[in-house]
Amino acid sequence: MRCGVIGGVALLMGTAAEARAEPVDMMLCLAADVSESVTAGEYQLQRQGHASAIEDPAVISLIEAGPLGRIAVIYVEWADQQQQFAGTDWQIVDGALSARETAATIRRAPAPPWIGMRVRNTSTSEVVRYCLGRFATAAATARRLVIDISSDGTSNVGARIDEVRDHAVAQGVVINALAIEDSLSPFADGTHTRPAGGLVRYFEANVVGGPGAFVQAAKGYESFGAMIRRKFILELARLE
Repeated sequence: MRCGVIGGVALLMGTAAEARAEPVDMMLCLAADVSESVTAGEYQLQRQGHASAIEDPAVISLIEAGPLGRIAVIYVEWADQQQQFAGTDWQIVDGALSARETAATIRRAPAPPWIGMRVRNTSTSEVVRYCLGRFATAAATARRLVIDISSDGTSNVGARIDEVRDHAVAQGVVINALAIEDSLSPFADGTHTRPAGGLVRYFEANVVGGPGAFVQAAKGYESFGAMIRRKFILELARLE
């Protein structure tokens, strides 16, 4: 078992480089919303929650039980159209040791250079596009490609998220979401973090898509870690 950083120029399908790409059971782009509705404490809870979930024994067991016994993971923090940042490259997780090393890599990754900017809107559509680009340039290949969105609000700048979602799904990508409800919000009217019908319904209608796609709800950031662990387990249970 080992933890490997994977990068390079392999495309998803139909290139000579694909022959050199490492096959894995799933490529998972973890996309954490760090827009201005996310406080400094909530920012750390998201990082810690993702890292802890990856090294959870139940998650590791499911990874090891997959057909190839390994997945590729990248952790991305995002806000508006120009604000997507991966402080780590793709990591291979194939057991307890590589899971712990990947978790440590996420915890010690640098913060995005724009994290201190006052205005950080939420472009869910652009982070989906960003993850598609990272899939296309990773030296790994998988039948299952998953974008794992965690966010406490609606997509309020950039292209329409439902159109970008449909484009991703047409390429065989699955988009799942963790809707973080009851978070602190700097928006006076609350519509960004508390849209009509609720955040879960918004994600179901506009964000998630692909075979087996789902939305999980976390009641505030304090429950984020437990819910992202549950979300990983649901995603990994679909490996075949």
